[in-house]
Amino acid sequence: MFSSGTIRMNDIFEEIKEHMKKVYLMEDVPLALAYSGGKDSTLLLLLLWEMLLSLPVYQRKKKVHLITSDTGVETPDMTEYLHNAIDSIQRSADEQRIPVETTIVKPSLKQSFWFKVLGRGTLISTPNTRHRWCTASLKIYPSQYKLKELLSQAPIRIGDQAKHQLILMLGTRNEESARRRASIAKWELSEESYFSGHSDFDEILCYGPLKFISSDFLWYKLMDYTVFPFGVKLSDLTLQYGESIMECGMKTSSDQGNACGAAGSRAGCWTCGMLSGNDPMLVRHIEEGKTKYQYLLEWKNLMLRMRNDIRFREVLPRQLFKKKLKVLKLERESSNYLSFFEEGDLSHRHRYESFKRVSYEEYLPGAMTVMGRRILLEYLLFIQEETGYSLIQEDEIDAILNCWVEVDGISVKRDELNPREFDYDGELIFLPNKTINQKLTKNPHPVFYITVELNMSEDKLFEFLKERQQATGKSYFFFPSSLDFKKRQAVWNRASFVVCNRGIENDLQAAEEVYKWLGWSYGSFTDRTHKAAINHLMLSAIGEALGKQEQSYGFISGEALPEHQEGVFSLVNLE
Repeated sequence: MFSSGTIRMNDIFEEIKEHMKKVYLMEDVPLALAYSGGKDSTLLLLLLWEMLLSLPVYQRKKKVHLITSDTGVETPDMTEYLHNAIDSIQRSADEQRIPVETTIVKPSLKQSFWFKVLGRGTLISTPNTRHRWCTASLKIYPSQYKLKELLSQAPIRIGDQAKHQLILMLGTRNEESARRRASIAKWELSEESYFSGHSDFDEILCYGPLKFISSDFLWYKLMDYTVFPFGVKLSDLTLQYGESIMECGMKTSSDQGNACGAAGSRAGCWTCGMLSGNDPMLVRHIEEGKTKYQYLLEWKNLMLRMRNDIRFREVLPRQLFKKKLKVLKLERESSNYLSFFEEGDLSHRHRYESFKRVSYEEYLPGAMTVMGRRILLEYLLFIQEETGYSLIQEDEIDAILNCWVEVDGISVKRDELNPREFDYDGELIFLPNKTINQKLTKNPHPVFYITVELNMSEDKLFEFLKERQQATGKSYFFFPSSLDFKKRQAVWNRASFVVCNRGIENDLQAAEEVYKWLGWSYGSFTDRTHKAAINHLMLSAIGEALGKQEQSYGFISGEALPEHQEGVFSLVNLE
């Protein structure tokens, strides 16, 4: 005997399949189905499959394009499950004469997670980030490229319904979340309709026949099967997507459902930064016995901790740095600049008035440095060796190394990458006012500021310090500022380097580190570094003398760095 609830459930699914049949058999509009391998898209495919099986073969003329996304950073087990599922679906479709054609879409090499984060130094999106690029780059764009391809192949339609050239089937349900419900409501043709517009393509009509299905009904239907007719096992599905796990599914538009990772527990990208603390998904896998996932959790947490560490951030955003170099190039081409030590009152006054003083009012750093990216890449390669997981492909590594050369001017050969762990000593976080964030900083080591006087305009200063980064492969964050003696009409720029390393216990050791990085050591001088070192010594002496003569000695642009605090912080100006 069936309960009234079971009978009602079966009636609902029969009604849905009947509706699907009408949609399938109506006008010659191509059909696509977004499949993530999760519970909702699996139910959608199951109902479609049962409907198609009920049709005589001669009526199964219209092909259904099943589109799934491989972000490249799903958990290893999820990646294996998804690829096995697609193989089973295509094989079963061919055997059963079901007109389903599967496609796995992937981000292009330069849109991939590894290229973005480890190649270009793009910061991973977090809950506090305004620009969240991950979902778009890894899911939406690859899916939309395929949709554009299908639209280009669609037959030209004429008449009242000509607007819609493709029907896209989605497993969206009102019950999933308030945000998903709001998204459905925004684009639905009516409250009762299964159809809605697509936020990015006017030519696409979205079809969501599961719109009113509850989670209970969903699971009751799925659990009728041990193996679905398209070859996927129920046990494999539930292993990846238990009922309590939210799904980061297919995304085909910029306004479709939840943001990835927005729901705490989820199944999705193991590198997702939309969570604070330990990732519930990875923790769940570890607790279930997948102990190798501990490596993934540790790598991800390291990436998130290094993300805001001042020692691994560029001083300027890349576009701003390029703009400064472009201005410098134009100036050099016009040869319209004067030396600080040029004789003559006119040149001296001109130099003082036109000198490009550094303006760095607050701490607004740029991308992650190549030094930080290399640490994360080598640690990832170490984990890959330890676990046997295929986490990053060789073509991605080659693209990353090429990017370091093309974008940052730093060359590292493939055989120079050394798979290894990283003994992280804790984050050093700064506030926008250029002071240490005592609440978030976890690094136990003392912080030193080593100030270097440089006889360079703003553009030349950034160029010179970038060259040092390229020559050494290492980075030191610095706060640029200018020193201005108005009475004497003397001005120059300076850089205060932040030094916080294991083993650096005093000002002298910190200064030695910076001077070594600057190339100011015997045997490593170049003409340019030698000139910079001499100018530093001269300007330090001049600055001290002028400072004693007039009390206007101080920073013009920005605030002075914090003075000595509780025996930990110090501002050093070595002569």
